[in-house]
Amino acid sequence: MAGNSIYKALSDKLGVWESERFLKILEEMLTPEEARICLELFEPATCREVAGRLDMDEKELSKKLDVLLDKGMLTRGLTQYAFHTTLLAFHHECVADTAPHAGPYALSKKAKELWADFFYNEWSYHFMEHIEEMIKVTGRNLPIWPAIGALERSPGIKPEDILPEEDWKLRIENAKSRILAPCGCRISWGHECDLPLMTCFACFDRPRGEYYLNQPGRLLKEVSLEESMAIARQAEEAGLVHWGDCYCCDCCCENLFPITRAKRWELMTPNRFLAVVDEEKCIGCEECIDRCPFEAIEMKPGAAPKEQKSTIDPERCKGCGLCIITCKPNALTYKIVRPPEYLKPKPPEGGQSDKPVHVIPVWGHYFLK
Repeated sequence: MAGNSIYKALSDKLGVWESERFLKILEEMLTPEEARICLELFEPATCREVAGRLDMDEKELSKKLDVLLDKGMLTRGLTQYAFHTTLLAFHHECVADTAPHAGPYALSKKAKELWADFFYNEWSYHFMEHIEEMIKVTGRNLPIWPAIGALERSPGIKPEDILPEEDWKLRIENAKSRILAPCGCRISWGHECDLPLMTCFACFDRPRGEYYLNQPGRLLKEVSLEESMAIARQAEEAGLVHWGDCYCCDCCCENLFPITRAKRWELMTPNRFLAVVDEEKCIGCEECIDRCPFEAIEMKPGAAPKEQKSTIDPERCKGCGLCIITCKPNALTYKIVRPPEYLKPKPPEGGQSDKPVHVIPVWGHYFLK
């Protein structure tokens, strides 16, 4: 199989059809031989099995598999290896989360440029389709999580009012291992973004973080409780939205960027909290407008001449709390506007289930997992 055909076959197996941009990424990140090996591993297999299929020496293949493991191209069980089966998994394991590398397998400058071109001009539009489909099936997108600083600056919110799954501070305090990684999106394609980088919590308190922590060249870092809290607060103060395991910016995030670019605010699922304004305290500084990534805040005339007060659009506010944590006169606080049942996932259509429903994007095609 010719080199270009190998990359085309690998791209098709990942569900990325007719994308010249993605083919260039594969060509930059994998040799033709490595791509051929990966093609054999869409179903888990042992080194011996793959060696037999490809008519390769088993010891030589074992060395090549170790390189692919170090690149993040493969995962490994006790005896079997496997390649990633979706584009999203490929990106998160080879480029984002655990993948950022300081060793010989670090992303080249060319690879970063190719990922940026692919994301901004192609993949981000497919993410919009994915989000729309997910909402159609599940009734929601992944909810934004409330900011730690915003909860602390809201005297009306008692500790018992906060559910365990939305209490990020509690999760940090209770974690058995605290391992952070650089933001894959900002490393992959966010060349113009100067926001905090060490903000990925995808490996936090998880076995995969412990596994990758000691792998050569990986940029993961084990931090203390105090450092974890400081990083979370720095991310909030810098204006990053806490979404899932990520602290996201609207210029790089694979989810947040497409939505804010299109101003499709209805595709963002709010949490249970709403920012509210105490007009007596509001001094009209307008800093909250600059802080809001969802254009949910406007100024309106106050009681005195030329006086301006901020006002919150409850339909657009997602409860991220970024406006609250930097409000100097403490004019902004949270209030709870949705019951605990709101966070319970919607069961799949046609059946009942207590398990969350995940829609996995496969380049314009979707399936439930």
